[in-house]
Amino acid sequence: MPLWDAGRASDLAWFIFGERRIVRDFYGNPKEVGEFSLHVQCAWRLLQHDRTIVGNRDLYYPAGWGMDSPDVPADFKWDVQGANRLDERLKLFFQDDRKDLIVDRVEAGLAGALQIFFRGETVLEIFPNDSFEGEHWRLFRPYRDEPHFIVSGEGIVPG
Repeated sequence: MPLWDAGRASDLAWFIFGERRIVRDFYGNPKEVGEFSLHVQCAWRLLQHDRTIVGNRDLYYPAGWGMDSPDVPADFKWDVQGANRLDERLKLFFQDDRKDLIVDRVEAGLAGALQIFFRGETVLEIFPNDSFEGEHWRLFRPYRDEPHFIVSGEGIVPG
């Protein structure tokens, strides 16, 4: 199953997997969704060849920012779409219609940790890093009236 898109809504990251399909959104407009959607509200990173391509904390740095950059400007607004390093790096990563991002295997770890391995030495790592009871991540089939698979600080919860 391919991973073909990723993005965010506020600090929630979303990853889109599987066959593409067109649905009608809340307003009746056509919208492209995947077979599965993974929503992540904890620490995560996308690795390729043992190098972090993008991670959740990139959200809090301006686009183009690097280690040799000056301090993050006081007026920087991380929640503006496209203004931060996370949005910039995801856009660059997915710009060439990544046909190599086919799920090879999935490994579940302790306390809700998850690793999704793709062909070509790419890995999506999800690792809850707090002790709160809230939701860490969920996997579901968009626009289907089906239960979601939800992992929280309390373990797997009904969804």
